[in-house]
Amino acid sequence: MLLSTRLIKIRHEKLCTTNRVCVTVTGMMIFFVILYFTSKNWGQLEEDEILTNLRYNGLLVRAECKACLKIAMANQQRHQDDVTTGQHHNCTKLQRKIDLLEQKMKLYENLGKFTEEDSLVNHYGSKVRQNILVISNLHCGSSFLGEIFNQHPQVFYLHEPVESLEYYRENRPENVYDTMVTHLLNGIFHCDFRELAYFTDFISLQYSSIKHRLSSRALSSPPLCPSFSQNHPLFNIRMCTRLRPQTLSAICNLHRHTVVKTIQVDFIHKLSYLMDTEGPADYALKVVHLVRDPRALIDAKIQNDLNSNWTTTSLRQNARAMCKDLLLNIKYAVSAPPWLQGRYTLLRYEDLATKPHQIAEQLYQFVGINNDAQVRRWLDKKSNTVSYSGMSALNPSGPVEVQDRSSSENVFQWRGRMPYSVVRIIETECYEVMNLLGYKIVDDMDELRATNIPLVD
Repeated sequence: MLLSTRLIKIRHEKLCTTNRVCVTVTGMMIFFVILYFTSKNWGQLEEDEILTNLRYNGLLVRAECKACLKIAMANQQRHQDDVTTGQHHNCTKLQRKIDLLEQKMKLYENLGKFTEEDSLVNHYGSKVRQNILVISNLHCGSSFLGEIFNQHPQVFYLHEPVESLEYYRENRPENVYDTMVTHLLNGIFHCDFRELAYFTDFISLQYSSIKHRLSSRALSSPPLCPSFSQNHPLFNIRMCTRLRPQTLSAICNLHRHTVVKTIQVDFIHKLSYLMDTEGPADYALKVVHLVRDPRALIDAKIQNDLNSNWTTTSLRQNARAMCKDLLLNIKYAVSAPPWLQGRYTLLRYEDLATKPHQIAEQLYQFVGINNDAQVRRWLDKKSNTVSYSGMSALNPSGPVEVQDRSSSENVFQWRGRMPYSVVRIIETECYEVMNLLGYKIVDDMDELRATNIPLVD
């Protein structure tokens, strides 16, 4: 530093032959001295500017990847591709892929703006969305029904979104919880997630919600989640980019229909608040109510809760409560209140499992959606399987995680293991609702075990 100053001074004495020259040269020397000091911080300024630009573009710049940033700056100057070395082992291939996916995710937000233009109205002919709500009980096969809709390329499908409010179900009054459910569903059907940040956090961050994310083709396909091979080990939810409310709204608006599957709606009359019958509607909603033989439902409950001490009393209480609620819903739907007329259909799981192509065609016709070749191809592959796992939605072309058994064996398997005495208890408590739904009463053990004798009208 002192040497540089001395050289400047000597050069100054030589050149200062006149006052005019001295002033000029002195000014030049001051300029170069300032440039020398400021050049030491130039690299830091350039790095800060790049960091600002990266944050502006929505990328996550992680502390452990600061070394990667310096490499990228050097590559930009030298136009080389040397970005991975042993000393930068923390910048893994997975992290770079996630950063790239987050950058591509903005594409959805930009594309979503186009759905607000009238050009789409001219193409599709109507501004009103056709949405579907699938309601059911546990063990009714609603995941299989939901997947039939999920396979349609124009459907934005959500699997059990009401579970994001599970805490409030137990810790709030019933009317408060019902209001929260209505608010959630209304936001989903309007593709408006601005006030549903808790739901986007639920579906993005909680490991327990992995089935909700991966059960939706629209939310688990690239660029939101990286594609992986058919033999990939257990999938990690952290490989999918985090969803934001505006991103979810844009993805929803890129599809013409929204389908929600839930087992959390207890009573159909609570859906009246979602059916706006006054003034112009933003969307049209239809309800698909999936039911199943009460004897099969009780059998599934017992098989999934083998550690419980089932008694005649507990069995009778479970059957009575389940069939009472089901009967109330069916009677309410049959009464056909104005807001539900033409918007509700009842579907038996036994019909869906044994005649999937025919029922799918009828369903699409009812809800007003054109059947798609992709759905038919999927049903061709799965016509002999009905036990579905949501993990498969991430790779629809690959093998679905299902149990390999025929529809009839799975649907009526309860007939081969349930004691006749248990069947009689269920039939006694559920006689009225079974009669309404077309399920036959068995007379003895022989008829129960004879699977060639149908128990469905």
